[in-house]
Amino acid sequence: MSIVLALGLALAAPEPVHSTLEHRARFDHAGESVDTHYRARVVLVRRQLGSVAKAGVPSTLRCSWRAHLRIDREARFGEAQRLSRSIDRKAILAGSRPGWCGASDTAVNREVARRAEEIRTHLLAVAGEDRDVLKAAIEPRGAGR
Repeated sequence: MSIVLALGLALAAPEPVHSTLEHRARFDHAGESVDTHYRARVVLVRRQLGSVAKAGVPSTLRCSWRAHLRIDREARFGEAQRLSRSIDRKAILAGSRPGWCGASDTAVNREVARRAEEIRTHLLAVAGEDRDVLKAAIEPRGAGR
């Protein structure tokens, strides 16, 4: 029984599956040019559902998966000043496949790869939302000048 529990926990562990996506942007704020660099990784979480049935009875095994986006932002401005931030966007993609999770790895990875534009859209949305956060963090630094 403990082997089954360990296997289930291993399958629920996050796993990076996609090469790093990047986005760079530059804007002016408080009299300074701000260069931002966003690096994002897709992280898959799989969960095994259902059970194996006796011969002649249909199996209820399914692999449920969710893709999260883990983004690291570095902003440079002024005289060698830097601000870093990590941002997680949960469950940007989700799906389910029949059978064991281990047997569906390739199919899930292909589906994630096919939806690369959708993932990139999420990255750009996060970068847009982060701009106000970044401006607020920079503002007090420039206020005393």
